[in-house]
Amino acid sequence: MPQALKIILLPLSWIYGSIMWIRNLLFDVGVLRSRSFKIPVVSVGNLRVGGTGKTPMIECLIRTLSQEYSIAVVSRGYGRKTKG
Repeated sequence: MPQALKIILLPLSWIYGSIMWIRNLLFDVGVLRSRSFKIPVVSVGNLRVGGTGKTPMIECLIRTLSQEYSIAVVSRGYGRKTKG
């Protein structure tokens, strides 16, 4: 990686790290709360990053788990602009 790019990205990494630290602190002190469900839930993916192998992973999970469980996949769809 070129040195100039490292210098540019370093402050951005500090900002991102600080935001994540604050977010985690808010969960730790109870301001933000996680949710629990009565059924098993598997979440896969990063909503902003493509090309990381999410679709093949989902296909593998469906093949593996569908013999024992009823499976549902919720997806907003690639490139979707509408809501709902």
